[in-house]
Amino acid sequence: MLFRLFLLSVTLVITMSFTQSINGQELKHMNLHYGTDVKQTLDIYAPSGKESINHPVIIYVHGGGWMRGDKSNVSDKPSFYTNRGYVFISVNYRLHPNATYNDMANDISTAVKWVYDRADQYHIDKKRINLMGHSAGGHLVMLIGTDHSYLQHAGIPVNTVQSIVNLDGPIDLVKFLPKNEQYKEVFGHDRQAWMDASPAANAVNQHLPPMLLVTQNRNSVFDFIEETKKAGNTADIFVTHSLTHREITKLLGSNNNSAEAMSLTKAVEDFLKTYNSM
Repeated sequence: MLFRLFLLSVTLVITMSFTQSINGQELKHMNLHYGTDVKQTLDIYAPSGKESINHPVIIYVHGGGWMRGDKSNVSDKPSFYTNRGYVFISVNYRLHPNATYNDMANDISTAVKWVYDRADQYHIDKKRINLMGHSAGGHLVMLIGTDHSYLQHAGIPVNTVQSIVNLDGPIDLVKFLPKNEQYKEVFGHDRQAWMDASPAANAVNQHLPPMLLVTQNRNSVFDFIEETKKAGNTADIFVTHSLTHREITKLLGSNNNSAEAMSLTKAVEDFLKTYNSM
């Protein structure tokens, strides 16, 4: 009897770790560790029944003000993107006060490295790795995408990232923090430190991946887009007028959308198609 109970518990653990169904979407792998910290985990959603080919991947980074949030906060995005042929990976990372923003960016870079090294195992095309992040997550994916040192430190080529979608994440902290003082707890009070943490400071870097910036305020990203285009990079913008900061990620890919949310979903889908040959 005890042996049967043991076998049942082992079976449940394996099932929870490797194959699970959530709202009809097959979750291939969950709570996989890309590092030793309890927060350094990720979930992999994959197109069902299409394991014979390698797929482009979207690595998604949640928001939460660099202090909270979880990889489970993905709404309808996994089913939406797996139905369109993408592997969708949602990443957890260490948070303040247990980590600095540099630690967080290094966590995301390490997760990208983990995916890159295991691409064949999970039927991923390592030449089509795309980053997407909301709010603080948008800041982090922009930071590692525009500052080559993060991916270099992780030990992968700087051209690994195929494209970036930033869902209303701040890119110029020098402008952002004085209006959002609660986040000075994360970034401190030194203006130079804010500049160092700003993806906007990297706009002049060349050979950056194509970027789509979704924002509620065109002025907050206009200078960055103009400057990075002068450096030879590709950057597009989608300005929302009715969607709240939270709705930008919650309604992306949702079946129950407003007209603007549907336009946002299409803009992101078209952007990703452009750089993923789908």
